[in-house]
Amino acid sequence: MTGRTMPAVARLISAHDDTAERRTSITPAPVQDLEARSMQELVEAIRVWREMRGVSLATLDHVAGWAEGYGAKLLSPSPIKNLGWQSLGLGLNALAIKLVVVEDPEQRKLVERRWTQRERPQNAAPAAAKGRRHADH
Repeated sequence: MTGRTMPAVARLISAHDDTAERRTSITPAPVQDLEARSMQELVEAIRVWREMRGVSLATLDHVAGWAEGYGAKLLSPSPIKNLGWQSLGLGLNALAIKLVVVEDPEQRKLVERRWTQRERPQNAAPAAAKGRRHADH
């Protein structure tokens, strides 16, 4: 994922011509194949989407409901703040993106032999017994 650059057509947007109509008319379709296997890669993917959308950090802060300057602290090349559960959801929603979890076949080949199966099958709909806090003890 690292090393991706903005397509040439997106770089054509000049600093002095930033009308909404002009931006939407030449901004390419968003990158569809970003992968993230770590928090660092996830932050990079969000950074790429923000840049592809042409959303300023100030706008991202406002739409996500973050404090002013928070997006810059999260998405800088050397982040000052870490992306947490709440800020992750707010940032994804503000950029109108979502995460889709899929199997990594290459990684599965590396770790599958180390998996230990459950001793008892997981119940489809476990019922908690009276006086127990959790159904799966």
